[in-house]
Amino acid sequence: MKPPSFKVTSILLVMLSLSIGWGIRGNYGHEYGAMIAGALAGMAAALVSGREDWRRRLPYFAFFGALGWAFGGSIAYMHPPTYTETGHLPTQVYGFLATFLVGFLWAGLGGAGTAYAAVEDRDKLTAIFRPLAWVFAFWALQYVLQDTPFHLAERLSKTGGGDRTWFRQRDPLYWLDSEWLEAVFALTALCLFDLSDRRFSKLGHLIGFGTVGAGVGFGLQQLLKVTGWQAAVVGALVHPQGDLTMLDAATGAPKFAPEDLLTNWPGIFGQHSEHLGWVFGALAGVALYFYLYGAWRSGSALLIRMAVWSMLVFLAGPVLLSNVPFFQNHGGFRLAPPRGDSWANILGCMIGLLLYFRKTGQKPVVFVTLLSGAFGGLALTTAQFVKVLCYSPGNPRLTDNPAVIQAWQHWSSANWHSLVLEQFAGFLYGLAIVVPIGLLASRLPVRRDEPRVRPWTEIFAVVFVFNILTYLNIVKNLEDWTAARKIMVNGAEGVFRSVAEVLQAPLFDSINMSPWSWFTLMWIAFTVCTVLVLVRHRRHPVALIPLTWLGKGQLLYLMFLWLMVIANFTKALVAFSDNRIATEGTIMFNALICTVLILGWARQLDETPARRAADFGLLTRRTLALIAVLFFATTTVYTTGIRLLYGNQTTGRGGSNLRLGPNADWRIKPLLKSKPHA
Repeated sequence: MKPPSFKVTSILLVMLSLSIGWGIRGNYGHEYGAMIAGALAGMAAALVSGREDWRRRLPYFAFFGALGWAFGGSIAYMHPPTYTETGHLPTQVYGFLATFLVGFLWAGLGGAGTAYAAVEDRDKLTAIFRPLAWVFAFWALQYVLQDTPFHLAERLSKTGGGDRTWFRQRDPLYWLDSEWLEAVFALTALCLFDLSDRRFSKLGHLIGFGTVGAGVGFGLQQLLKVTGWQAAVVGALVHPQGDLTMLDAATGAPKFAPEDLLTNWPGIFGQHSEHLGWVFGALAGVALYFYLYGAWRSGSALLIRMAVWSMLVFLAGPVLLSNVPFFQNHGGFRLAPPRGDSWANILGCMIGLLLYFRKTGQKPVVFVTLLSGAFGGLALTTAQFVKVLCYSPGNPRLTDNPAVIQAWQHWSSANWHSLVLEQFAGFLYGLAIVVPIGLLASRLPVRRDEPRVRPWTEIFAVVFVFNILTYLNIVKNLEDWTAARKIMVNGAEGVFRSVAEVLQAPLFDSINMSPWSWFTLMWIAFTVCTVLVLVRHRRHPVALIPLTWLGKGQLLYLMFLWLMVIANFTKALVAFSDNRIATEGTIMFNALICTVLILGWARQLDETPARRAADFGLLTRRTLALIAVLFFATTTVYTTGIRLLYGNQTTGRGGSNLRLGPNADWRIKPLLKSKPHA
C-alpha cells in the first residue's frame, strides 16, 4: 500500500504550500517571510502523513518548520543566480555552485526543523521552549531597537534616521552585513538561561574567570604595544574590503580612498581599539567558565552549539580566511562580495545542529537535514535555469528580428523572478519536505500513548505562528500603504497616500498616533483574544474548534494560509499593476487548490503502513553521495545549457554582477561608506 505521504494529492499539497509561502516571502523578505513557507509546509506534511501522533504535534510542526526555514532568510541570495547569466565562464560556474550552496543551507535547516518536530521525544521537544523563550526575548529587544519606527538603534549609534537601511554600513556594529549580532544575542540569552537554570551556582567562579581573562587580555595588549608588534598583528588581521590598486581612468589616481572602504571587522573595534584586549580577554574567560561548568539543560545544548558554530564559521571564513593572500586577490573568503556573509553564520548553525544530533544519536534528523539540503540545492539551481529559459524567446540577445522581439514582448515583460525564482523554486523546495518527511513517516515507530507534557507549549506554538509571525510580516504593509505616490489633480501634480502618516482617534481629538502604533495596538488585542480562547479551550472545549487533531490542524492551516494570502494581496493592492495579476493571482489560485486538497484529501482514515526497518546511517551516506552528484551535475548541465544559448554574452535580463575576474564587483563597485548600501 502506498504511504499517504506519497499520494499525488499529498505531494502536491506540500509542494504548493511551500510555493505559496515562498511567493509571499518574496514580497515580505528575510527571515520572517521564509517562516511562512516553513509553517505551511510543516503543517501540510503532518496532516497528510497518516500518523495520528504527528497530527497531535501539528503546532510543533508549524513552529519548528517555520524556525528551520527562517535561518536561510538572512542569506543574500540574489547575486549568485545573477552570476550564472554573465557570459563569463568562471563566474557562471561559481554562480551555480554558490546557488546550490544557498539552496542547500536554506532547505537543509528547513528540513531539520520539520524533522525535529517529528522525531524528538515529547518531553525534550517541549523542554526546549524554555531556553527558546530566553532567545526570543533577546531577539525581541533587538527587533525593538532595529526594526520599529522609533529608530532606536540609529539614535544610539548616531547614524541618523533612515541610515540603517541605505547607509547601515556606517553603523559601528556593521560586520560584513552578517548575523553576528543575532548570534551574540542568542549566546547571551542562553548563558543567562543556564545561570538561571542552575540558580546562579558558581557565580563567583564566573566573575573570577571573567576578571582574570580581562587582566590577561589587557596585559597581552600592553605587551604588544611595548614590543611594537601591535601594528603587525593588526596588519595581519585587518584587510580593506576592496582593491586599493584600482585607478581612476580619468585621473590616474586611486579610485577608492582607504578611509571610505570597510574592513573585515566592525567599526566599533577601531573606535575603541584601546579596550579590545581586556574585552576579548573577559569574553574568553567567560567562555572558559561556561565550557567547564555549563549544564545546558532543557535542549539548550542544541541551541548553544548552533550559536557557537555560527560565530566560529563566520570568524574562520569571511573574517580571517579573507586575509589569506589567495583569497585577498579574489575578494576574500566571501560568497558574493560586497553582499553580506550571513551564509557563514547559517552554515555554522547547520554544522552545530548536525554535530549535536549525531552525538545524541538522532540519526533520522541528520539524514533529513542532508537530504532536504540536496533537494534544496537542486530546486534553486533548477529554478534559475528555468527562469533563463523563460525569458529567452524574443530576447534581443538571441535575435535581431523586430517582429519576433515584438511578438514576445508581453511574455518577456512578465515578473519571471517572482513566478520562477520564487514561486516555482518554492514548489521545488517542497520536495525537500515531502520526500524526507514522507520517508520518516513509514520508518519511525508510531507514538500511540505519548504523555501530553507541557501542554502550554502547544498554545505558545500556535500563538507564535498565527499571531506573532503574521504580525512581523503584515506590519510591513504599512510602508506600502503610507508611501507617497504622485498623482495628477486638475492638471497639477500632487501626492497621494492610501493611509495618512498620522491618524486621529475617534471621539478624542487629542490622541494622534502613527498607523504603526494603531496597527500594533490592534494586533496586541487580537493576540490577547487568541490566547484567551485557547486557554479557555483547554479547560472547556470551544464548539467551533474540532474535536479531532486532523480537524484542528485543518482549521489552523486554513486560517493561517488565508490570513497571509489576503494580507499579501492588500500589500500589493495600493500599487497594483498588470504584473501583479500573475504573481498575486498565482498565489491566490494555488491557495484555492490547497484549500480543496487539505479538506478533501487529508483524511482521518488514512494510516501509514506498518513500520519499515531503516538504517539511517546507510541512508545518510547515500545522501552525501547524492549531494556530491547533484552539486557538480547541476553546475555542469545548467552552465552548459545557458552557454549554448547565449555563448559569452549576458542574458540581457541579468548578469551585471561578476564574482571573478578583473571587473569583479568587489573590485570595481565595493561597498563604500559614502554611497548607499548595495
